[in-house]
Amino acid sequence: MALKNILYVLFHRKSLTKGNDMIKTINNNDVILIDPEQESKVVAELLLSMNAFVSIKTAEIATTLDKVTQYRMRKEKRFPQLYRLNHHGYRKAYKIQDLKNWLENPVSYQQSND
Repeated sequence: MALKNILYVLFHRKSLTKGNDMIKTINNNDVILIDPEQESKVVAELLLSMNAFVSIKTAEIATTLDKVTQYRMRKEKRFPQLYRLNHHGYRKAYKIQDLKNWLENPVSYQQSND
C-alpha cells in the first residue's frame, strides 16, 4: 500500500482499488473513516513513510528485546541508535525505519553513522 494511495483516499473521500491494494472507507455522517480492519495497516504505512519516532517501550514490544538488551546491542552497534527528542535529552526514541531495517535482518545489522 503506497502513501499516494492513502493520500488519495483521504483527499478524494472515496475507496481506492489499485492492484491488490484496497483501502476501504466508511461514510459516517459525512465523515470518511478508514475501515477498522485496515486502520493499523494504514497507520503503519504512514509512520514508515514519515520515518516517525517510536518509544523504547514500543521497540521492546516490536523486537521482543528488553531495554537492557537494546542498550547492550546499541553499544556494540548491533541495534539502532536512539535520538534525543528534546534539548535536555530526557526523551529519546528510535526512528521507525531503523527498527524496520533491524527487524528485517537482526543478525547482520550495523548502525549507520548519522
